[in-house]
Amino acid sequence: MSDVTATPASSESDPEAGAPVILSAKGLTKSYKVGGTRLEVLRGVDIEVHEGEILAILGTSGCGKSTLLHVLGWLDSPDKGHIQFEGKDRGSIPGKERARLRNDVMGFVFQFYHLLPEFDALENTMMPAMIKHGPGAWRTQRRASRDRAKALLALVGLTERMEHKPRQLSGGERQRVAIARALMNEPRFLFCDEPTGNLDGKTAEDVRNLLWGLNEKQNQTMVIVTHDARLASQAHRVVRLKDGHIDEAGGAALVQEIDLD
Repeated sequence: MSDVTATPASSESDPEAGAPVILSAKGLTKSYKVGGTRLEVLRGVDIEVHEGEILAILGTSGCGKSTLLHVLGWLDSPDKGHIQFEGKDRGSIPGKERARLRNDVMGFVFQFYHLLPEFDALENTMMPAMIKHGPGAWRTQRRASRDRAKALLALVGLTERMEHKPRQLSGGERQRVAIARALMNEPRFLFCDEPTGNLDGKTAEDVRNLLWGLNEKQNQTMVIVTHDARLASQAHRVVRLKDGHIDEAGGAALVQEIDLD
């Protein structure tokens, strides 16, 4: 593993208190048609993300955490509501520009990795840069992108595994490749969907240390959705998603309860 490790953040010592809000959402709603009924998942979510913070969104399985993460990360659209990134309203940005911004300033880490099986760790890590530069500019950017991908894989402790394909890697190694890939374009945000949910206890702790270390050393802003109360309690701030709404008081009470254990 790399030297990017850190002690857990806590809500009592939030280094980003007073930091500017760089992502905000108001009145988000989202529903899906299931059979003959409509399932309301988000029912008016209001949330803010501050620069440099680790924000944990806690909730039970099936409560809509992933839906909220996808909407905040512009992977999906809300039925109603507004999302602003650095003062720009999502709805006012054309689709092509929105896709470019999403690839350039947002990185995503998923529970099941979503690595491309036919490519090795280095090639998977380089994918966001390939998308960013396109086929025309890729020839001139390939070497620099390859060097950055190698540096990122070294950062997450995978120097010896760069040429291995996903099937040749353990679950923890796959997740570390996914983190390296998410960092490829130097994103402003990391959106993490249950990043430790598919890992054993020791591997999950290694991944947590890696993520928290990135925040400490690089001021990486993160939004992490999880059903793991102990993981959430180590964030700078934790909120609870319940009945389609954000409950900030519930999150604070949870942290206090766990700290007393």
